[in-house]
Amino acid sequence: MQHRNELINVALPLPIHREFTYRLSVGLDSQAQAGMRVLVPFGKKYMTGFIVDFPEATSLKRVKSVIDIIDEEPMISSEQLRLARWMATYYICPLGEVLRAMVPGGLQIASHILLHPTEKLKQVAHQIPKMATSWQREILAFVMTDKSPTIRRLIKQIQLKHPYARINQLEKDGWITRTVEFNRARVQPKKELWVRLSETYMNMDEYELTELKTRKPARARCIKALRKRSSLPRHELVRVANVSASVVRAMIEQHELETYEKEIMRDYRMDYNVTQRTDIVLNDEQQQAVDAINKSLHRSFFDVFLLYGVTGSGKTQVYIDVLKQVIRAGKTAIILVPEISLTPQTVSRFTANFPEQVAVLHSRMSAGERFDSWRRIRQGEFKIVIGPRSAVFAPLDNLGLIVVDEEHEASYKQYEPVPLYHARDVAIIRCKLNEAIALLGSATPSIESFHNARMGKYKLLTLSKRIDDIPLPTVKVYDMRELPKNTIKGELRIFSPAIEKQIRQKLDVKEQIILLQNRRGYSPFIMCKDCGFIERCPNCDVTLTFHVSVHRLRCHYCNYIKKAFDVCGNCGSYNILYQGIGTQRVEEELHKKFPSARILRMDLDTTAQKQSHERMLQDFANHKYDILLGTQMVAKGLDFERVTLVGVVSADTAMFLPDFRASERTFQLLTQVAGRAGRKNNQGQVIIQTHTPENWGLICARTHDFLKFYAAEIQNRRELDYPPFSRLIQILIKGTEEQDVIQSSQAIQHHLASEEYPWQLLGPVPAPIARVQQYHRWHLILKVDKKRDPAGKMTSRVLAEMIDKVPARKNSTRVTINVDPMTMI
Repeated sequence: MQHRNELINVALPLPIHREFTYRLSVGLDSQAQAGMRVLVPFGKKYMTGFIVDFPEATSLKRVKSVIDIIDEEPMISSEQLRLARWMATYYICPLGEVLRAMVPGGLQIASHILLHPTEKLKQVAHQIPKMATSWQREILAFVMTDKSPTIRRLIKQIQLKHPYARINQLEKDGWITRTVEFNRARVQPKKELWVRLSETYMNMDEYELTELKTRKPARARCIKALRKRSSLPRHELVRVANVSASVVRAMIEQHELETYEKEIMRDYRMDYNVTQRTDIVLNDEQQQAVDAINKSLHRSFFDVFLLYGVTGSGKTQVYIDVLKQVIRAGKTAIILVPEISLTPQTVSRFTANFPEQVAVLHSRMSAGERFDSWRRIRQGEFKIVIGPRSAVFAPLDNLGLIVVDEEHEASYKQYEPVPLYHARDVAIIRCKLNEAIALLGSATPSIESFHNARMGKYKLLTLSKRIDDIPLPTVKVYDMRELPKNTIKGELRIFSPAIEKQIRQKLDVKEQIILLQNRRGYSPFIMCKDCGFIERCPNCDVTLTFHVSVHRLRCHYCNYIKKAFDVCGNCGSYNILYQGIGTQRVEEELHKKFPSARILRMDLDTTAQKQSHERMLQDFANHKYDILLGTQMVAKGLDFERVTLVGVVSADTAMFLPDFRASERTFQLLTQVAGRAGRKNNQGQVIIQTHTPENWGLICARTHDFLKFYAAEIQNRRELDYPPFSRLIQILIKGTEEQDVIQSSQAIQHHLASEEYPWQLLGPVPAPIARVQQYHRWHLILKVDKKRDPAGKMTSRVLAEMIDKVPARKNSTRVTINVDPMTMI
């Protein structure tokens, strides 16, 4: 048995549902605190983990020792650790992987194993080809010739069965040895070299300085600059003194200048202008909402509010007024947005009201910028953090408010890697742990959230009209099946006469247009008209999307790329059809029909560069472009006063996906994009093109009638026992060998198929996309009865046991549990 002050439990970022006990050496035991990172041995490697507990004792006969404690203070607070434990239980994932998601990437210190030739091998290296087996020759040749012969590189380059067993045998036979090397953390605090005058030059009188100026004018300028500023970054001294770098280097070598390192913070500067702060008088509905939320804030009482307000009703102004009260109370807040594209406008408005108090966290920042922003937040320099999904983990103390804007958005759900959390639900639990306020806002709330509000679990606040009583846009639906036959013969017609006419009119009066086509690329696939051949991805069960600008076919799942064919490889025909419509094809058609229009395309292909979102939106706001064409990233949260027309090129894109939320997503997307029109003085117009005008979601979107849509949708959910009346859990099994995947799936089915359990088990069956990145994919669905397991404790326990008992990892098969999936694809 070990004593308490010697033992710690460590959570490692591994797909293993347990913690590991280690011993602290004398000297480290007094430093250790929960939430600190430690470097520990694991197998034959070393890994970074988090201290999560101090056990009284252990039954282990042999306990390994901690190599080092990495942090001077905890990286994870006690509040964050409680949140992480909830996430690990609810989402049925390892605690170590949850903790890894809570801190900036690139901080892990790990190790790799290098393979080295022994003297025995070096002496007979020329005889390697004569050795008995091919696998021995391959491994030994790799060890002799590779510049960085790690085991990982060996496995990647040489496809061998049982590589570790073979390496062990070669080591036993005396041909190779191994050493362990540590990887330096990818992200480090940034340091800069500064210079200052030595004591001799600091005390130089004016006569000596004048004489030096005559003999060595460059050095005299350096001394003069440093006397004014005392110290400067080395590169800055070169600029200020107008000297060459060699002058400064010589002064350092001759000890005329002293050097030292100074840590600097990388600052994420957005190319987006901060709006002028304006004092806005709230209307009655806004004021009532603010008063209701402030009442809970004054009591420091946990509450969840759902702010349901039509597009343009001033939800952001409610957030700002509530946030003022939070800051006055000495508390902090997180503002979550669903898309990176919304961050610039959101940051602009909040920075105008809370200067020097707003920090940004999102994935388009460099690793160093994100790390430094995270550190400054933890040090208390900022009171407000804005960002997409992962910003919910911002290391703020004294949390008072989390706003989840556009709470219905599926992008709040993490799809990979683990943990597969939903930021909205994590925000609510974090608020509960801090007795804070969770404020969910949307013009089209999720069915689950609105149901919770109707049942009294959330408090419902309503904004029923737009600011200044600006009318909602008029929405017209154009049935594309009614296009005259002669206009579509031989080609796919993209624009209806109605939308072409409106675009011309808006361009004539210098107004702006937003067009939505929720599919990027030029065409979803290209097909040979003669034989029907379609190019498919060799790694995934999907067709390749055609990108016309580079004349390439690309898989949007694994990024496989190949040159597009002009001649069918199957039959040699030149009769190639471009099927479907992507944003590139719409852009091409716009240039043909409106050659003088300035067109800006915004999708994943055009926003890959850093700060591209900010630049594009700023340019459109400054009317450098007339038409903004894009995918769903242009459909929500954006506010441009000159936009008076919104067009939906095809409302059918996601309408027929095999998903019970397809109709809900269609309604939400169309309602949100319609809300971008007529935000200021002019009533907006919306034209929706579709081949299925009878779709219920589309009918309700036409009249902006969320309540009508909700009434029908909640009844369907009740009859089919879908969320919110049940919980769904997807168990995804994937592997390179399909038979192994099937066997693992059947083993899981056998383990979970019992009438004692509170669920209906569906599957196993192939996933809708049965192969991705060369992995075969099968899945099972659990439809959990909330009445039998209201808190989900039994479900979490049984699934955690299943992970340990079922040999799902056999033959490289992997199992992922997705709790509350937003899509089954």
